[in-house]
Amino acid sequence: MEVVLSGMSSLEQMKENVSFMKDFVPFTEEEYAAVEKVAEIFHSHHMIPCTGCHYCVEENHCPKNIRIPDMFSAYNTKKIFGDWNADCYYNNVAIDTEHARASECLKCGMCERVCPQHLSIRNLLQEVAEEFEK
Repeated sequence: MEVVLSGMSSLEQMKENVSFMKDFVPFTEEEYAAVEKVAEIFHSHHMIPCTGCHYCVEENHCPKNIRIPDMFSAYNTKKIFGDWNADCYYNNVAIDTEHARASECLKCGMCERVCPQHLSIRNLLQEVAEEFEK
């Protein structure tokens, strides 16, 4: 069984999400095939499958205040497109006086306990650090 995971933080958002199912029409075989092809492309690029929900950084889940989703996004951008702007973003936007570098992760695991994707965030931050903090 597969389900759609949609982050919601208010009753209004929940009602809006539920409303989309009112006139539900399942995918055709062609649409399923297209989704599978896109998934294969994403997997072939070894992207970090972070959805950017920010649960890992909300409510002080990261004691070092690392911008985890932003760092994962920069990493994915660099890996897929070879984009040198990702380095600039990492060094000048994702890190500032209030936000730590990926290498400063304490490995406490608080972020992983709330990640709906069940990502191994501590290990992934190490990969991010190796890519951007050479």
